[in-house]
Parts: sequence; C-alpha cells; structure tokens
Amino acid sequence: TPGSAEGTVVRILPIDVYGNNETTTTFDVARGIYPAAAAGASIINLSLGSDSNSSFLYRLIQEVSNQGVLVIAAAGNQPVATPVYPAAYPEVLAVTAGDRQGRIAPYANHGDFVDVIAPGTAVVQFESRAYLGTGTSYASAYVSGVAAGLVTGSGQTATEAAATLRDRLG
Repeated sequence: TPGSAEGTVVRILPIDVYGNNETTTTFDVARGIYPAAAAGASIINLSLGSDSNSSFLYRLIQEVSNQGVLVIAAAGNQPVATPVYPAAYPEVLAVTAGDRQGRIAPYANHGDFVDVIAPGTAVVQFESRAYLGTGTSYASAYVSGVAAGLVTGSGQTATEAAATLRDRLG
C-alpha cells in the first residue's frame, strides 16, 4: 500500500562504522562507503565528521561520486567556519543544522563549505523510549531522506537531487 514499507522503493542499507566504539577511523568510514556503493546505493549519508583531511577518503568519495552516488555529510556541531571532513570535500553535500526560524542553529558549523541547512532536531525511538536529539547529523539524515524522495519520487538522478537540494535548502 502507498506509504507503507512494502510500497516504497526506498531501501536503507545500514552500515555500522563505529561498532561498539565512541569514535571511528577514516579507514572504517571508507570500509562503510565502499560496500554501500558496491551494493548500488545512490545516496550515502555520513552523519559524522572530523577536522582531519584524508587523501585516502577523499579519493574514495571522488570515485563513488563519479559513479553517480550522492554523498551527504554532517557539517559539524561547533559554531565555527572551519572545514569538517568529509563534508568539506567539493563532491559532498555538506549539511548544517537550522533552528525553527530557518537560521543556522547556535551549535552548528557554518562557512563556505556548507551547502544546505535542514532541521537539526529529531525525536528518535529506541527500545520503546523517545529521545530528543540535536545536531548536524540529524540534519544530514533529514537531507538524505529528502534526496531519496527526489530520486525515487521524481526520477531525478542523485546529481540532479543534489542540485535541487542546493537550490531549495541552500
């Protein structure tokens, strides 16, 4: 039926790059991107970031982007304009968080590398409890969902969806 999980063409492929750790490595992030692209993902959400620029990760993101995959990443949760990676790579759609008035949230990164702004607050259900979360990771996930809707609902390519998002949410 329309709107049900069985009726949608959007599929989510969760890949855990953290395991039981609070942090992850560039190599583990790459180990997540590669199988997602190999499995046919048209959109890859990276609700994570670091101030470290990695040529290894950048080359992989360039490769999957050249294959038509849209990579979306969180811009960071420090109110600075310093680039956060992988969001700061030109091939990545960098997402910051907005407040209720549509302004950049007081905790969210800003700067020339940021492409779009989206809601940075979400209620997450886990083990029959509701949790309120904030951050650019939530905004990145939101934009990834909108991108998936553009790709499946309007037939846009991932590249066209990125352009639409930059135009409407930028």
